[in-house]
Amino acid sequence: MLEAEGIQGAVLAAAGELQALVNHLGLASRSAPATRFSFDSDLRAYLRRAFQFGQSELVSVDQPLGPSGVLARPSDVVVSARTRTPQLAIELQWHPRGEDHLGFANAVMADLHKMALAQTRKAVEQGAVLATAPARFWRWLSGFAEEHPGYELLTADPDTPVSVRADFLAGPAWGFVFEDGREPEVPERLWTQLLARVEVRSPWVDLELRLLEVKGLGQVRQLR
Repeated sequence: MLEAEGIQGAVLAAAGELQALVNHLGLASRSAPATRFSFDSDLRAYLRRAFQFGQSELVSVDQPLGPSGVLARPSDVVVSARTRTPQLAIELQWHPRGEDHLGFANAVMADLHKMALAQTRKAVEQGAVLATAPARFWRWLSGFAEEHPGYELLTADPDTPVSVRADFLAGPAWGFVFEDGREPEVPERLWTQLLARVEVRSPWVDLELRLLEVKGLGQVRQLR
């Protein structure tokens, strides 16, 4: 089990490298406007390196947590352990360009479901989702979550974790969580807590990284 301070430190270190890349891209874009970087893969690499620093257990990217179903789909960053069960798995979501805030929020919710299921099934000791989005998304989310049950899981803070019954996923609006063929299984409750919040800013980009720890509480059951 990793200490919260260690997880927070790794996210801060990865965000620092991302900030340096953002600064470099800002300078490069003045002479080469077509310059592009795959930020999500860069962040994945930064996070793997930050967790690996000073640790003997292997930290890998794109590693599955189980032999079948949604857990067989590779997770972005996985910190191994001396036992067969990994210490930590993190799913990354990067907000696309444009204003599709709902689409991004739904992608994060699907990852939250996956991590809760993995943690409940004891496929990993700790599960988390790292969502990186512009400040305007987080402002939008605050008001949206007040009127749409379930999304409050994305607005947890360090002092006030959020726990809700997973029954809301049975509604027709949440079909996207299972439309990719994953099993319609959920723990009885979903729980989140904000572990880290880091800003990355430059004259041309305004991002905020939020790392949510995710747990599934109770027994896993068929939802539909």
